Parts: sequence; structure tokens; C-alpha cells
Amino acid sequence: MHKRDYLVKQIEEFAKVMSILLGLKRDENYPKLSELISESVKKYTSTEIDYIESLIDEQLIDILTSEKKLNDEQLKILADLLFEKADYYINSQQNSELKLKGINCYKKSYVIYLFLKEQATLTYSLDMHYKLDLLVNRIF
Repeated sequence: MHKRDYLVKQIEEFAKVMSILLGLKRDENYPKLSELISESVKKYTSTEIDYIESLIDEQLIDILTSEKKLNDEQLKILADLLFEKADYYINSQQNSELKLKGINCYKKSYVIYLFLKEQATLTYSLDMHYKLDLLVNRIF
């Protein structure tokens, strides 16, 4: 029961973080947006966004679940944050290197959402469905 209460609290906290991220994105405050994404990845997954970005897509799920021991809720949070980081890269500059970093983050987000859809214990949400459809169009 205590673990469930902790997870509910963590999800509620993350919902607040996402609303702040959306406000920063709307205001085009990209430096603060990037900083909050990095802090949130560390807080909710105990890892670094740069490390996640450096992983090979084919090994991503195995490393996150076996080595990093992330649960389904943490994977969902990470996928959401990678999605936002990709938007940051794509929208903050018209730089081809950043666009490639954005596509990399979109791909990682897609891999995680697809894993969650097919194998996780989380209830498949409209948010994940929407993002998977959107990512197919942005990546492929």
C-alpha cells in the first residue's frame, strides 16, 4: 500500500512538471525547458538525459529495465521527457545537428512507448496512442 501511495504521489508531481514544461515551451523559454527536463530525468529515473541520448536504440529497453531497473511508470515518464527534449531540439534552433539530436530523442521515446504498449503493465492511454501516431510521422 505504501509503495502504491508513493507511485501515485510521484505521478501527481510529474503531472505538475509536465504543465510547467508546456508553459516554458509555449513561452519559448528553451534554456529553462532544457534544464527542467534534465533535472526531471535525474529525479524520476536516477539517470542522466545525456546518457539516455547516447544509448543505442536496440539496447535501450534492455539497459533501462535490466541495468537501470526502471519500472513501467518511470519508463513512461522518461518517454514523455524524451518527447519534450526532442521538441526542444527541433524548435529551439534551426541547426541540423540539433535536429538530428531531436530525431534521436523522438526515436528513443517511440521505442519506450511501443514497449509500454506491447509489454508493460500500465494501462494504455490516449496520450501514448496520440504520441505514438505523432512519432511515426515525425521519425519515418
